[in-house]
Amino acid sequence: MKRHLWLGLLLALVIILVGWSSAQAQEKSLYWQRYDVNLAVQPNSDILVEEIQQIAFTSGTFRFGFRAIPLDRVEQITEVQVSEIINGVERPYTPRSSSQYGFVTSISEGELKITWYFPPTSNSSHTYIVRYRVVGGLRFYDEGDQIWWKAIAPDHNFPIRESRVTVTLPATFAQDQLLIASYGASATSYFTDRGLVVFEAQNIPADEELEVRVQFPHGVVQGSPPSWQAALDRREQWGPVFSVIFGGLGLVLLVGGPLAVYLLWYTRGRDRPVGMVAEYITEPPSDLPAGVVGTLVDEKVDLKDIIASIVDLAHRGAIRMEEEQKEGFLGIGSGRDFIFYLEDASKATRPYEKTLIKRIFGRRKTRRMSDLRQKFYKAIPELRKQLYEEVVTEGFFPRNPETIRRVWSGLGCAGLVGSGIFAFFLLALLGSYSPWVACPGIALGIAMASLMIVGRHMPRKTPRGAEEAAKWLAFKRYLQSIEKHSDLEAVKDKFEEFLPYAVAFGLERRLINKFAAVDAPAPRWWGPVFVPGYGHAYGGGVSGQSVGEAGGLPGPLAGEGGKAPSLSGMSRGIGTSLASMSAGLGAMLSSAGTVLASTPPSSSGGGGGGWSGGGFSGGGGGGGGSAGFG
Repeated sequence: MKRHLWLGLLLALVIILVGWSSAQAQEKSLYWQRYDVNLAVQPNSDILVEEIQQIAFTSGTFRFGFRAIPLDRVEQITEVQVSEIINGVERPYTPRSSSQYGFVTSISEGELKITWYFPPTSNSSHTYIVRYRVVGGLRFYDEGDQIWWKAIAPDHNFPIRESRVTVTLPATFAQDQLLIASYGASATSYFTDRGLVVFEAQNIPADEELEVRVQFPHGVVQGSPPSWQAALDRREQWGPVFSVIFGGLGLVLLVGGPLAVYLLWYTRGRDRPVGMVAEYITEPPSDLPAGVVGTLVDEKVDLKDIIASIVDLAHRGAIRMEEEQKEGFLGIGSGRDFIFYLEDASKATRPYEKTLIKRIFGRRKTRRMSDLRQKFYKAIPELRKQLYEEVVTEGFFPRNPETIRRVWSGLGCAGLVGSGIFAFFLLALLGSYSPWVACPGIALGIAMASLMIVGRHMPRKTPRGAEEAAKWLAFKRYLQSIEKHSDLEAVKDKFEEFLPYAVAFGLERRLINKFAAVDAPAPRWWGPVFVPGYGHAYGGGVSGQSVGEAGGLPGPLAGEGGKAPSLSGMSRGIGTSLASMSAGLGAMLSSAGTVLASTPPSSSGGGGGGWSGGGFSGGGGGGGGSAGFG
């Protein structure tokens, strides 16, 4: 027990120490009071660089400083020195030493890295000096040679209050013989009477660079263009050209690609215009089953089309349904279930209807809906395929709509992958000239993505299919606002006939509520419902005939006088207008969507003259990299 206690305390202590160390690391902060850089061009074309960093450590403890210099635009860097001003005296650091007042250098990832170490330091100011010789850092052109250098690195995590960059040339020149520029942080420049070029900047934010550029007459220094200059000059010469060409091509494809996809849909995927056959139609325009109608109208097989087919089979006498209430003990374990009874399998005539009967009942005559949970989902792909075959057999589509969607979406997906490969190829081949070379590939990718989206709408109905769909859409508009177009009292006997189509259109809740309000007859295939004075009753026929005549249970269970109880009439004895039948029917339709689609837990369904070479913006110089302390 004591051992476990000590282990627990030790673990807690480790967590506290780690957390404290992390907090300390996060609280470190500093700023550069000054960051001055002196660049001296030598007669042999070398550049002597001196960086004077005056640091104010404001919080946290620091033990080292570092400087990383890219080597891609120099031949080499030599004679590295590090020192610190202590009490007004410069103290050199020991090379190749990682102890206090020592420094080490290494080359990694194309950079020369300099790291110097000092005693733990906090809440104080210090001045460090880093010196090195750059070999092969000048550019040579017939019109003039250039020193182009990122004096302030682009990667510094804290701000710089002031900076002065001084360029000393190998000879004294008149000001009109020089070209001077700076890039990055805002800086002013001036020419001194001693022939020095000075750049000054203030309040440089973290991670903002300062790059300076000075061109002086050619032939003053000895040397020849470094190995990296020719390739860089080609990139800077052709980079703007490639940017315009590939950027323009990308813009054309960005606009033209989606436009071409739209024209493709307009000519190959849009249904033939048939106009509005009527504002609304008050009767189903044909004897098409509800599942086929739902597939025709929205061009895809949804779960609601399968549920509509179940209701349609019930309406035709193939299935009967019951609601079963589970009261439980003191409300615990209460709920409801729904039972399907197979009445007449011969009423299922179409292939998908036969499959539906088979998958619900198997060899049984009775099936609880809850028994279909995590089982029925296996039947959905077969039912979808057969419903698509139905709309093709009926002549509404020339081919399976789902196949057409897959073909076009597949082409879009393949095109998207190909566009990505094309963009990557252009970047690998020409990216050193300009990142804009990737624009055509990116624009093609956008066009291919739009094809994937439009591919869902590429199934095109035949003229017959377009006309038939227009009629059923008119009937859908009627059901949406049936109370505006008809007297509900006069058409309440149509409820059972309209319900399967309402389910296919997603209007079943609205239809149930509207017809329940006018005492519409209950569907003869639904029951039983307990009604005071009647007992358990099944829904009656739509024309007022007895349940016995309609094929249900005859006698007293059907209601007084053999008449069917109405939707609201049955519910009045229980207390709320929709509590008995319409609420149960609505619950069954809602539950069916969840139950039938359920799967097992493991299933998962970016001066004078002109510059003699190089570009006209920053980024062409050597130096840069990063600087910081830790």
